[in-house]
Amino acid sequence: MKRRLLGFAAVVAAVVCLLTVPAFAADNFNANKLGVGYQGIFFGDMLSGVSGRYWIGPNIGVEGTLFYGNVKFKREGDDEVKAQMVMLDLKGMYAFLVRPNSKFYVGGQISGAYYDAGSDRFSAGWLLAPGVLAGAEWCIPQLPELGFNFELGYKYVIDRNEDPTGDKYDVDLHGMNLSLGVHYYF
Repeated sequence: MKRRLLGFAAVVAAVVCLLTVPAFAADNFNANKLGVGYQGIFFGDMLSGVSGRYWIGPNIGVEGTLFYGNVKFKREGDDEVKAQMVMLDLKGMYAFLVRPNSKFYVGGQISGAYYDAGSDRFSAGWLLAPGVLAGAEWCIPQLPELGFNFELGYKYVIDRNEDPTGDKYDVDLHGMNLSLGVHYYF
């Protein structure tokens, strides 16, 4: 997993270096375009997802992502247990800085998830996670259809589920998270 993360970081670094090339893309970077691609959460537990992103004009954007992966559960004084999770994440974004090849934006997000540990010690359940984010999206001037993005956000997990013994447990999904993605715009 570290190799994959380092490989992705190398690609992001190469793209940032290519941003020094003079701008050739039109103004209103990806305005009124639909982008489909990959979005991944890399802080805490890793979740990968299929994402759709649409910019309504140059400043307002929406995104929906369907994530799948494993998350950790923990009770006080107990071992961690991994559970499979399916999560739908919806974002609203406002770009307050728009350049020919990049956008800097802030936004809000809401995530709903179903998880199942497949264990008698932990039950399956649902959770809700509202949050805030700040991020950037950019493209290589010679390939403006391909948008790369990163986001730093904070999620607060609302999980009222209990295990079969009645104990509450923590889901390792709350707090700061880093999300990286790539979208192809039509």
